[in-house]
Amino acid sequence: MDLVERAGELKGMLVDFALSPRFDNELTAVIWQSFPDGVVDDEAQFTMVLDHFALQRPLRSGGTVVEAFVASHPELSDVERDMLLGWRDVVEGIFEVRGKDRDAVLLSNFVDELTYRARSNLGRTAFTTLRKRMIVVGRLVRVGDDWVVSGNPAAFPASARDQMLAAAAQEAMRNPAAVFRNPEKLAEARRMLAEQHDLFVELFGADLIVVAGSEVSGKVREFYHHVARQVRPDAESPDPASLSLDDADWLTADRVAIHFVPGEGLSFYPDFHLIEEVFANPALLSRRRYREALTDLLRDPDTSPEPLRRLAARDVSKANAVFENLLKRKRGFRWDTEGEALLRQHKPGYFDGSQLPRTVPLSKALSDAFQHSHP
Repeated sequence: MDLVERAGELKGMLVDFALSPRFDNELTAVIWQSFPDGVVDDEAQFTMVLDHFALQRPLRSGGTVVEAFVASHPELSDVERDMLLGWRDVVEGIFEVRGKDRDAVLLSNFVDELTYRARSNLGRTAFTTLRKRMIVVGRLVRVGDDWVVSGNPAAFPASARDQMLAAAAQEAMRNPAAVFRNPEKLAEARRMLAEQHDLFVELFGADLIVVAGSEVSGKVREFYHHVARQVRPDAESPDPASLSLDDADWLTADRVAIHFVPGEGLSFYPDFHLIEEVFANPALLSRRRYREALTDLLRDPDTSPEPLRRLAARDVSKANAVFENLLKRKRGFRWDTEGEALLRQHKPGYFDGSQLPRTVPLSKALSDAFQHSHP
């Protein structure tokens, strides 16, 4: 049997498994989130919700439905097991139909700018209504060397292209990982960030500066104005509203660190001065405000480990005392031998290569569509 046909059989079994009483409470909660009025009135949306639930949504008990399905079927071959578990990595996209190739359809993804040759377990009849330049919103999974449509995609006429481009631009900025499936886009983002990092240092003298909370918006505007002037010397300062910097934590904090993290982009650390003071005087950890500020920075998996490295490097003996106190280590703590392991524990993404740039280089088509939708 063709692997795509077998995938269709297994997908049907998986859907039945997801709809079983075992997952009823969790699936019901998901459906209420997607259909707040309790009425499922969009079949395509429902199948997308169910597909995401079966393949990707974490269960309260840990793992996913597809993982539980595989564990419940020891008779599966290694190929089938690997295929099913591979479905956790879904390509979600807004695609333009480029044409057909025998029993497959060629789909160009607006989000990652890659073209996928997609098949269906229903055969070529699944694509009968699709025409060149139509738009498809859907999900693809791997089946062997093929991409296969997962769930029930929604199709739109070619006249909806501009609207769908704007939606794709929003998705790209909301979910950079979807864009960076394309290695060329990832390389482009990293080149752009390397240039911006150098410009930040050129402007402010370092890649981490500490300013009053009330100055954050102005500093960020100054930086992006500096970046824009490299391309167009007469560029105007960016509109504050376009930078989305109205976070109350930053505005009310006494001091905020603005850090241009290499390969990632701008990060902001409210009340960073408290952490600096702790590393100068470890006894301050006896005060709740100081302890919480340091704990938050250490345990946040999405903040770079570099600020803590730099603070520790100022005086390693004081860093030892800081973490001995914070971690309540009776046997003591040595930053030189234990510091990196501590950072790796709390910030694994910065060590395993999974941390991605926050800046997404949009194609001209996506950029234009986004600007037209946000006049």
